[in-house]
Amino acid sequence: MDMFTDIQSKEVPYMTTTWLFQSAGDIIELDAWVPENVIDQCIEFNSRPELIKRQRPTKDNQLKGPENGPKGGWEYNFVPEGWGLPENATEVGCMLYDSGDYLFPHRDKWKSVKPTGEILGDSLRLICWANNCNQNEFTFIHDGKLVKFEPRRWYAVNTRKIHSGFCFKDGTVHLACGIHLYSRGETGNSQKENLAISTQWLLDVLPFAQPPQDIKGINCQRN
Repeated sequence: MDMFTDIQSKEVPYMTTTWLFQSAGDIIELDAWVPENVIDQCIEFNSRPELIKRQRPTKDNQLKGPENGPKGGWEYNFVPEGWGLPENATEVGCMLYDSGDYLFPHRDKWKSVKPTGEILGDSLRLICWANNCNQNEFTFIHDGKLVKFEPRRWYAVNTRKIHSGFCFKDGTVHLACGIHLYSRGETGNSQKENLAISTQWLLDVLPFAQPPQDIKGINCQRN
């Protein structure tokens, strides 16, 4: 049974990224934070080859072309302690921008859509701006709108929509990772295991999300 048939056959459907972004918005602030010394941590991690899973080529060695964007990047082979992330987070790492570096307009996640109409896996991106969040320091555009972020806070971002950015200040640090719902990714978990881990984490860090035992209507005891 394929993923679509399996999900549709359930009396209660699974959590999906489409449901999440339709319900809570395309950019969702989360009650999840990185520590104040996160930039110092990144500098240390980036200097230790045993902690690096993948690394973006240095600026001088990157392929030419507007979509590349001259910036540095490191992906870690572990989830750093104290970064407020679930245990199954993947592709955890940092991007380093200097003045003049940019994020070329693009859409993510569309590579999972196959010509047959099948969508393989279901995951989302979390992004955290560690510093320089003023729009005169780094301008981020999502779906045609300027967005301002709170430093060191994680956001769930619907990267299926066009997004881009331009840096005006040296030493700008962005953090990012992947969160898998009904998807394996590179976690070593089954799809359902990732779905359970990620959904519980999202419910824990989504502001104002009420627990299952919440009472609605006249008998509501929280308002």
